[in-house]
Amino acid sequence: MSLTDIIRRNIKDFGPISFKEFMNLALYHEKYGYYRQSTFPAGGNADFVTSPHTCRLFGAVMANQIVEFARFVLDDNGNRPFTIVEMGAGAGYLARDIISALEDFHKGFADYKYCIVEPFKETRKIQRDTLGELLKKVSWYKTISEIERFSGCVISNELLDSFPVNIVQKERHGWYELYVDNVPDHNRFTYISMPISDPFLKEYISNFPADLPLDYRTEVNTDIRQWLSDINARMDKGFVLTIDYGYSREEYLMPHRNRGTLLGYHLQSVVDDVLISPGSIDITAHVNFSDLVRWGEDIGFSAIGYAPQYAFLGGLDFEDTFKKLYGQIDPFSPEMAAVKMLIMPQAMGESHKVVVQSKDISCSDINLSGFGFVNHISMLRN
Repeated sequence: MSLTDIIRRNIKDFGPISFKEFMNLALYHEKYGYYRQSTFPAGGNADFVTSPHTCRLFGAVMANQIVEFARFVLDDNGNRPFTIVEMGAGAGYLARDIISALEDFHKGFADYKYCIVEPFKETRKIQRDTLGELLKKVSWYKTISEIERFSGCVISNELLDSFPVNIVQKERHGWYELYVDNVPDHNRFTYISMPISDPFLKEYISNFPADLPLDYRTEVNTDIRQWLSDINARMDKGFVLTIDYGYSREEYLMPHRNRGTLLGYHLQSVVDDVLISPGSIDITAHVNFSDLVRWGEDIGFSAIGYAPQYAFLGGLDFEDTFKKLYGQIDPFSPEMAAVKMLIMPQAMGESHKVVVQSKDISCSDINLSGFGFVNHISMLRN
């Protein structure tokens, strides 16, 4: 059976399913899910490109930030080794480039442990192939709960946008949740409105602006709460560095964004109808960074900084790191073209944001280089 057949049978037997359940099946079904493929669908001519696929510089600059994190985490009380936990490591390019930079440019930073949290064995194999001779530097875990309590940092790049989301819509009698139903005569899936049953979702929606128009539709990524809670349960002291595309709460719920942010991607082209061909297209929703900060503060994380990717990278010895990797800067080189993808506003420089949160570190003592140029953290507290 195809994944489409499986979902149709599920709907026939048990009724419509929430979009969150549909997205979870489409991306993570144990056999047919999009991220269970034998080849990772990113980079080159694949469905999407992330910053680590662009050039080695991204990981090398992230290594600069990790070394700076260690200055605030390591002390004389035995907080060693410094543990780096990467969640959503994709094909392993970011891990490879961070470790390479630590080994080549930060030789004094020797006492560290690199952990990749990856539940799927197919993806772990791809990561091992990417890492090559650096394989010995990495340990793999299916979940973060398997890692011993640690001090260090958790990093993720374009992970949260792939969490399954609820879709809600404002209708004449209030807010409803969108479920997925089957249309037998037309052999396709469609949305239907259902009453909201989840108490947390009801409470979340009660804080939406009252003037949002009828038929306004948006997403709610409640899995971010559990993700933060899982990190908090294992981390004694350290930082959480999140890179993704998204908005503050105020920007997320702008009246003109009345169809939400949900998109599908196939061969680097946008697919508007994410219900077609589940398992064969990537499905993403932009991150509400205000939720990330607020839910983090609820359990003890402090929000340190929020900046566009271009500003964050620029504050971390961007130019010097480029020269270490490639020599003198040639404005017409392929390497420079890749760098422009990282920092130009029309590419990833403005669309991708960086949020850093800390645990058990005094905020008054923290002045991170990545936010030396820009820090918009106040935007996430409105």
